[in-house]
Amino acid sequence: MKSETAEKEIQRKYLQLQLLKQEFNALIEEKNLIDNKVTEIATTINALEQLSAVKKGDEIWSSLGSLSFVKSDITDTDNVLVGVGAGVVLTKKREQAAEMLKERIKELDDADKRIVSEINRFGGQIEKSEKEFQKLAEKNV
Repeated sequence: MKSETAEKEIQRKYLQLQLLKQEFNALIEEKNLIDNKVTEIATTINALEQLSAVKKGDEIWSSLGSLSFVKSDITDTDNVLVGVGAGVVLTKKREQAAEMLKERIKELDDADKRIVSEINRFGGQIEKSEKEFQKLAEKNV
């Protein structure tokens, strides 16, 4: 028969395990957001590079967001508007914009590496905690 102390220890271990799993899942979600942002930026860089082949006066489909587009005429392929944060947008040369975006990808890659390291650390803690919980539960059944 389980003692009250053993039961409290099992509950404590269980809660600890659940908290570790929540943090682990939050890190996975954060990594997925970073992966999606990197993909989005890479697509934008590709579009900037292809913009050099577009001529003044050409018609293209411009995104309005939410997979909605409008036909538009190109008047300038050398300058683009780039968001720099806090709702601020600056006009940059196409090449400068691409370089800024490449730098963002590097920053996101660094953040991704840190998150992967944390995910691995939490994974190890979860594995250890699960084993401890299992032993404690088996011992006190």
